[in-house]
Parts: sequence; C-alpha cells; structure tokens
Amino acid sequence: MRKLIYTIILTAALLATASQAYSSGYNIRVRIEGLQDTTLLLAYHFGNRKFIQDTIQVDSGGAGAFRGDEALPGGIYLVVMPDMDYFELLVDREQEFTIETSINDPVKNMQVTGSEENLRFIEYHRFMNRKQAASSALQERIEMNRNNPDSMQYLRARGMELDREVQEYWDDIIDKHTGSLLAGMISAMKNPETPDFEIPDDAENPDSLRWVKGYEYNKKHFFDNIDFSDERLLRTPILHNKLEHFFTRTVIQRPDSVIPEAVRVTELSRANDNVYQYVLVFLLNHYERSDIMGMDEVFVELAETYYLSGEAFWVTDETINRLRERVERIKPNLIGRTAAELNMRTPGGNYVSLHETEAEYTIIYFYEPQCGHCKVVTPRLNKLSDKYREKGVEIFAVYIYGDIEEWTEYITDNDLDKWTNVFDPQNETNFRHYYDIYSTPAIYILDSDKTIIAKRIGIDTVEQMMEEYLMQ
Repeated sequence: MRKLIYTIILTAALLATASQAYSSGYNIRVRIEGLQDTTLLLAYHFGNRKFIQDTIQVDSGGAGAFRGDEALPGGIYLVVMPDMDYFELLVDREQEFTIETSINDPVKNMQVTGSEENLRFIEYHRFMNRKQAASSALQERIEMNRNNPDSMQYLRARGMELDREVQEYWDDIIDKHTGSLLAGMISAMKNPETPDFEIPDDAENPDSLRWVKGYEYNKKHFFDNIDFSDERLLRTPILHNKLEHFFTRTVIQRPDSVIPEAVRVTELSRANDNVYQYVLVFLLNHYERSDIMGMDEVFVELAETYYLSGEAFWVTDETINRLRERVERIKPNLIGRTAAELNMRTPGGNYVSLHETEAEYTIIYFYEPQCGHCKVVTPRLNKLSDKYREKGVEIFAVYIYGDIEEWTEYITDNDLDKWTNVFDPQNETNFRHYYDIYSTPAIYILDSDKTIIAKRIGIDTVEQMMEEYLMQ
C-alpha cells in the first residue's frame, strides 16, 4: 500500500481536459474490507500532480460506487482511503467494473471483475513486487560478498538474469496487448538499449569516445518508445518523469545543447494537442524557474518560438503580455551578450561609462544600503577587489536609488572609495530593465570585451570564478 505524501489538489487539471471516444459514463464499484461509513476519493495522476475526480461515502460493509454520466479520460486512477493510503487502478475502455480488496495490503488481496485491463495491471504489480524483492535481496548479498570474486560473478549474472526476466515480461505484455493502456505505459518506461560501439584500436581516449557515442545515441533515441499521440500518458506520472529525467540528467546542461532538444521534443509532441500543451508548459516552466545559470536563454527561445508567435493556442492575452515583458527584460542580459551600456554619475558629479572602463573582468554590483544580503556581500566583495585589483578586476558598483546622502555615507562607512561608484537617480540608463533588477544584491561578471560571462550569482560563486580565471 502506498500513502500520499502531499495533498491532493481539489481542482480541475490546469491543462485542457483530455478526452477519449469511450461510451458515456463510468461505474466503478468498490468494496474495501475494514472500512465502514467513511469517505473514499477517486483521484488521478496528471503529470507529477494528483487531482480529485470523485468522492463517495461507503456503507457499513465498506462498499460504494464511483459513478458519472461522462466517461473518464484514460489513465492511472487512485482510490484514496481516509488515512491517505491508496491503491491504483487503470481506467481506459472498460469503465464499469468491480474491485474488492481489504484495507490491509489491498494489492495482494485485490479481486477484479469486469476489467481484463485491471486484472493484468494487478498481476503486473505483483510480478514487479516479486522482482523488486528479489533484486533487494540480491543487492544485500552483493554487499556482503564484495571481496569474493567467484560469488560476485554469480551474483552479477543473477542480476542480469533478473533484468532479462523483467524485460521479457514487459515485451510479452506489449506484444500481446498492443494499444492497451498498460502496454503503452510499459513501452513508455522502456529505455533505449545502447549498442556496443566499435572503437578503433588506435583511437585516442577510447573511453571518452565511447562515452560521447553513448551520450549521442541515448539522447537521440530516449523518446523512441513514447507514443506522443497517446494522451492517456498525461494521466500517469510516466511522461512527466521521462521529460524531467531527459532535461535534467540526460542532456548536457548548456543552452546550446538544451535548446535543439527542447524544440525537437516539442515538435514530437504535436502528435496530440493536449500532449503538445503539456510538454510545452512543462518546458517553459522548467527553464523559467531553473537555478542553472544561463538557462534563461532556453526560456527566451521557447517563449519566442511558441508563445509569442501564437503557437500556444491555449494561452490568454494576459499570459502573453507577461511573457513578452519577461523576454524583453531577460533577452538583453543573456550569457554571451554584450552588456548594456551604463553611463552613470559618480558622487563627484562626473559621468563614467561602463564600456569605457578598462578591466580584464568587470563585476557589476547592484545594491542598496538597507538590503540585508548586501550588508553581507559588500565587505566580502571589497576584500575580493583588494585581492584581485592588480590582476585587472574592477567593481562597477551601482546604487539603485537616489538618496545621495545615504549613498555617500555607505561608501565611506564600508571603505568603498576604490570602487567605481555610480548611480542613476533619474533612471536615464533604464538599468532595471536592461539588467532585470527586481531584487538586490545582483551581480554580473563581464570579460574585457564587456561580454556577460556570469549573472545573478552569489558571492561564493564570484570568488570561485575569480580563483579559476585569475589564479592560473
């Protein structure tokens, strides 16, 4: 039995409701021994979230029925008990059936009538539970016999045999029940089998070459077993997990590697409107929220290619306007772009140009004196500038407000007179827009050509980068 570890969302799915051409209505009768006069929920997966579909009251014998006039979209559904324990069932073409089980170990004790698909699903769970138990026991034996070569050889062979048994079982379901939800789910979970690449005997760095070939093959074939036209996969965790794994652990985390893959997968998803919507929403949200520096370039590419171009048919004008504003603020300060010019005033009233500031590396530091994080960062950045000034590091410090007394007092109190201290009280440079300043501190690092090489990074990262670039 599994327990929900987070709250099921009591709302409709955020994306368009998937639909299937089934007969109208559903009638799922449930009897759970050990329950009486209580509430059951029928929920469903939608990506990595769960949503409520229906609620019923069971009688003194633990019996009740989920009923509705419209057929349910195909997917994995959950019967959720009062303590948030749940068991899963499949809903597809068969939408009138009976499940009987007990509150203790519902999968082991489950009996189904009226649904061949769920009979196979239960057997699938039982089979996988047996193999998982065998695999766990095998792993324990491996840990105990790591110093025994003969035992290790046998145990590794047994592990490969277990894998073969699972794959053969999966292939048998796919072959015998093509088109069924269970077959589609199992197929989607299968990973591509990487071939043994022939590496020339005289190749330099053969291990690296083998890794590159394996990476390229796996990247190209990762989604081979996903049927993007099958929107039933939206109501399982499988498609979401595949997307997340591919874009966080498979593809090299650089914009120039990610962007072509994001476009390729989005184009594959056009096989079904609802799948296309889910994939594109996933990707846009994933890269808008990414903590990896530079991934906002992926966000900009997706927003411009699909949303601002009108390809995202479900988006409201309000969302389009928000995205356009975000793109306009992010695009000027992408990694690899020339930093926008800042011609700002010093405390003495002179104007200083960012682009005319000669330095091997320029650190632009946007701050305000009352900012709590700035109070920590400023002295550390000052020590760093003292350490690396002779190596060509210049701090271009931008006070973001207009109180000259507060500003000059801060410079004096923190001994910042060796920095290039500037401000723009009339916002003549529009720096908040061009550098996306919505919070402080904000730090950018530029090279000698004033190309942005790092942005919105913490002081620890600044110190690491300066060590890497200047202590060689």
